[in-house]
This record gives sequence, C-alpha cells and structure tokens, in this order.
Amino acid sequence: MARFTVTAPTIPSTAGVAVTPAAAPVDGLAIPNGTKRAARVTNGSGASINVTEKFGPSAAVDGVAPADRVIPLAAGATKWFGPWGGAYAQEDGSVHLDFSAITTVTYEVVEITPK
Repeated sequence: MARFTVTAPTIPSTAGVAVTPAAAPVDGLAIPNGTKRAARVTNGSGASINVTEKFGPSAAVDGVAPADRVIPLAAGATKWFGPWGGAYAQEDGSVHLDFSAITTVTYEVVEITPK
C-alpha cells in the first residue's frame, strides 16, 4: 500500500475554520513540506503509541545518516509535530510520519499563512 499524501492542509482564519481530524493511515503520512506546516496527532487509544518522523535520504550528521526520530505519544494525549527543516525532506520534498498503531489515532495538518 502507499503512504497517504496530505493534499489540502487546513488553513486557519480569523473567521474560524471547522476542523475534522482524519483517521491515521496504516502506511503513514506524506506531508508536502513547508516551513509553515505542522501536524496535530491525537492518540485516542488506551495505550501509548510512537510517532516516527523520518529523516530524508540526504540528512547527515558528520557524514552519518541519523536514526529516525521516534516520539512517544501517551494514551489519550495530543501532540503537535513540525514545522520540519530540510533534513526531513524525502526525495519528493515531503515529510513522512509513521504511527506504531492507528486504532483511534487521528491527525490534522495545518498551514499558517501570514496575512
């Protein structure tokens, strides 16, 4: 199966924007990278999960590829992820997020645009 690509992030407005979080996809997310994008992940399950931010193929520290960043998300908790720098860019420019479990896990992607 293919990673789910986010094509339309929510853009907040002073008039307010209704948000409908989506169910986390089994194969993870591909978020077109932008310095003003972030993802909110909510773990509605009764157990902790991990959210993995994947480093891109060109990321390196002293010539060594870093290990992907694994962040725990406690049961019933919500965390914001991003914005991401260039080290997270995949070959297509997107950022990849993976979830260790997806049952009752939801996400939304927002993009803050200056007025």
